[in-house]
Amino acid sequence: MNRKLNALLALTIVAAPLAAYAADETQFGVTVGSVAITKNIPSASLGLKNMAASKIAAKRDLVVTGTNPRFTVTGQAFCKQGARLTAVQAIIGRAIINQTELIAMAPYGKSAKDSSVAGRNAADVELQVELKVTRRAGDALVDFTFNPAREYERKLTTYVAKGNTAAEYLRETQAYDMDVTVNLVAWCKMDANANSVLAGKTYPGVASRKVPVTILYNGDPAIVDGPAPRGKVTTREAEGAPPVK
Repeated sequence: MNRKLNALLALTIVAAPLAAYAADETQFGVTVGSVAITKNIPSASLGLKNMAASKIAAKRDLVVTGTNPRFTVTGQAFCKQGARLTAVQAIIGRAIINQTELIAMAPYGKSAKDSSVAGRNAADVELQVELKVTRRAGDALVDFTFNPAREYERKLTTYVAKGNTAAEYLRETQAYDMDVTVNLVAWCKMDANANSVLAGKTYPGVASRKVPVTILYNGDPAIVDGPAPRGKVTTREAEGAPPVK
């Protein structure tokens, strides 16, 4: 890794704890007492590099490098009186509760549901979840995946729209963050014999935390906007020789 990338990575390491401890968002169904993420979730990093054999900007092939990040989600789940846990799960992406349903919209990754907590009123949990990464920008009109190359292309388009050239941008080493939402989800089921309209019903609860993923783009100093200039061709007129008759 070159010096510029090392310096950029050092800056992101300093900033990461501040982002990690931002206030979590929570949503609780009516049978759920609380769900909380109780430990820091460290930020992650990936690389981005032009893998094209050609050094022409328009022929670039930006590829994400590095293994898919894995997050450890540690937390606690409590059910309301008369309710018991049925399962817990970690999900990456936007998650919302609609009555008894948990809707995960285009999730970037899910752990398996852990039902070892079933029957308990409360539990301490620790789950592993992997972020699924799309490796190239692609040409789809809409992309709901975690796609660092596509995000870089969006930034490049904005730069060029201001009158700059693509090659200028592609030559520069840079880092940028893409936040992902990591969710801890728990389901609580009210006892079937409870003296309540909720008897036998299961509702989810979720705690959500933003976690930054830093993308380190390795600038390509050899890239150009068009074909490399050809060698200068000298004509007889340019040499001052008389024209051939």
